[in-house]
Amino acid sequence: MSPHILIDVALDGMDDPDCPPLNEVNVMRIITNLHRDDAITNDELTHYCNRLYAVVDRRTRRVA
Repeated sequence: MSPHILIDVALDGMDDPDCPPLNEVNVMRIITNLHRDDAITNDELTHYCNRLYAVVDRRTRRVA
């Protein structure tokens, strides 16, 4: 599976209401490990981190 698809699936899963709490830690781990392994570039790292922050913000607002 391409690293981009793996990250997209993980990020899309974060919007699922049944997604476990604190799953963003696992998604961040996936993103950073792929970057460490040179599977994604610095620009892609920034892009995916921003997407993750947006998902976490939406989830936080839903709970509040």
